Amino acid sequence: MKQQLKLGILDCDILHESLRKEYASYAHMIQTLFMQVEPSINFAIYPVVEGVYPDDVDECDGYIITGSKSSAYDNDEWIGELRNYVRTLACQNKKMVGICFGHQLLAHVLGGRTQKSENGWGVGVKSSDVIDSPEWMEPKMKSYSLLVSHQDQVVQLPSEATVIASSEYCPNSAFQLGDNILGFQGHPEFIRGYSRKLMEMRRGIIPDDVIEQGMASLLESTDHLVVARWIVNFLQRS
Repeated sequence: MKQQLKLGILDCDILHESLRKEYASYAHMIQTLFMQVEPSINFAIYPVVEGVYPDDVDECDGYIITGSKSSAYDNDEWIGELRNYVRTLACQNKKMVGICFGHQLLAHVLGGRTQKSENGWGVGVKSSDVIDSPEWMEPKMKSYSLLVSHQDQVVQLPSEATVIASSEYCPNSAFQLGDNILGFQGHPEFIRGYSRKLMEMRRGIIPDDVIEQGMASLLESTDHLVVARWIVNFLQRS
């Protein structure tokens, strides 16, 4: 049964000053994406990187944990606080969806492990094969493509988790844990201009050949609206 959602966005980053004017924040990008597939969603934004949280876990029907330049295993105070909050939400059976850093944090906190990948940086458009297709994954697809930007990966899933999508580069591209936890490594909210600027900013950090391949991949199509629809379907399931 579908319901009108109030969706809390746990915003885990502050964009570089040069990107803020055009792209604002991860929360803004997520709102822009989801309004295209489900305009009735109500949003509440919590900049957890600054220590801002809901007064009550039931303020929202579900929560999205955004991307971040940080790592799920870092020792920053705000990340430790977020890890504790994820445990609280999980104990309360609240729905949570993680994107990139959020995906890695959910796995890391709930019994899996995240670390820097031996496969190096992933940037630009990457495709993943759908391994398992739960009911909420409508429309059905055998694979999907999303913009990515990461060097950390989930290398071990929580014991009860199911791999939903996989690729040679990123074996745990998406996972589900029970009825309430969902993670996607890719960024459905990213647009090509933002991805391009991120790659340009990270020249000297990301190998040149990886950046050039990532830039070339921006000509490929992405399935961001389909993945957004999947996420909404998941959140709307009673």
